[in-house]
Amino acid sequence: MGILEPTEGPLQQGEIERSGRRVFLARTLGVTAGLIAVAATGEAHAATPSQTPTATKSAADSSAKAGAALAGQADWRFCGKCYGMYFWGYPTDGVCPAGGAHAAQGYNFVLPHDVAATPTTQANWRFCSKCFGMFFWGYPDNGHCPAGAAHAAQGYNFVLQHDVAETPTAQAYWRFCSKCYGMFYWGYPAKGHCPTGGEHNAAGYNFVLQHS
Repeated sequence: MGILEPTEGPLQQGEIERSGRRVFLARTLGVTAGLIAVAATGEAHAATPSQTPTATKSAADSSAKAGAALAGQADWRFCGKCYGMYFWGYPTDGVCPAGGAHAAQGYNFVLPHDVAATPTTQANWRFCSKCFGMFFWGYPDNGHCPAGAAHAAQGYNFVLQHDVAETPTAQAYWRFCSKCYGMFYWGYPAKGHCPTGGEHNAAGYNFVLQHS
């Protein structure tokens, strides 16, 4: 079973279904898969972790072992349907603004959390317990969740790298969407599906995210 590689553009429905089957087999067999990296915006206020989303898939994923060498939480994935970043560590895959659940594709990202921010990192990125997506928690409101209303922050306070050089293990062109406040991949001509309608709208930093 090969590792899933980045595609040249948006997934079509048939490709999503085939990708979903490959992801299921990859989880069952413990095969690593991985895609995507980096971007966001905004001024932040201090965040405090609450209950941490630490549950993992029942199958032992070899990518989690690889990610252990990196400082942070693994199992953050690119969704080939909406282009958002979401947490792949639960038995279900959250709520996708393109319909149904998210569809994991590409790299397994390992994201640092609960460390001091620097001039090239931004804090206040959070897991949403409703849609499983990554969103920016630094504004008075919490954006728009595809599961309805605003995002609901839970768990770690992620501190993400931005505006640095891309490397073989860190992917650039991850961006903050000023419409929904989610993190999405900006590296394709199309810009995915935003829960507010239409495509995501990039603003702020160019995030460069580590992957295993």
